[in-house]
Amino acid sequence: MLAERIVKLVGHLSAVGLLASCLLVASGAAWGAQNSCLACHSSSGFFSKNPRLDAYYKQWTGSTHAQSGVKCQSCHGGNPAAAEAAAAHQGVLPVSNPGSRLYFRNQPATCGKCHPDKLGQFRRSKHYTALQGDRPAPTCTTCHPAMSNRPSYKLIVLNACRNCHAPGNPAGLPDIADQAERAFHELNVARGFLGWSTVHFEAQGWPGDSRATLAALDADYDGVVNRVHRFDLDKTEVEASDILARLQIVFDEARTRAESARKAK
Repeated sequence: MLAERIVKLVGHLSAVGLLASCLLVASGAAWGAQNSCLACHSSSGFFSKNPRLDAYYKQWTGSTHAQSGVKCQSCHGGNPAAAEAAAAHQGVLPVSNPGSRLYFRNQPATCGKCHPDKLGQFRRSKHYTALQGDRPAPTCTTCHPAMSNRPSYKLIVLNACRNCHAPGNPAGLPDIADQAERAFHELNVARGFLGWSTVHFEAQGWPGDSRATLAALDADYDGVVNRVHRFDLDKTEVEASDILARLQIVFDEARTRAESARKAK
């Protein structure tokens, strides 16, 4: 369904949570018994050995990565065909190790293998430039917890944007958190309009050119979301307002048609 392809926006991860959630980016929903990652981390005895990793595994089961079939070794390395734990974890490095694929400076390249469009936008941002320097800077999981099924844009603004861009911050960074929250809120509402418009039009058998209209709006919405990763908030806010206004009109039409159809029965 069209609504199921809508890009999830943003979520939150604190500095501690960033390192923790990276420990278990698990694999796809249908791996097969030969995958030792799934066999071990889903076993009943694993909770007693490592409840924290067990909690991450359970979070993963409802995540976008799980639904998309991402494999453990794709992000962590290791050998999922190995039967012994030592062999299965060979090559897996702590995320604090600069050689890890999930080290904060390496995450864009790792995530970009599946998300090249967003990586291309992120590389044009000041955040990416700062990430290549000598100080820590936002990286992928700062906004997108790897196992979050529904990231919260409010939490990312509160706990990430405001951490660095608070009024009077010592680095003199611009106070843009309120602007970011406005843009993300409009995109979040627009996503809801897109989803409900899809539900209404699909229930009506896609009248007129409704399918093509929503497909075009879906593509435009994705385009705005991709450009969010550039962190050009002035342009993002304008584009978010525009796509929201267009989707409001389509949603009103879809809802009116649905109400008329119910009354006609």
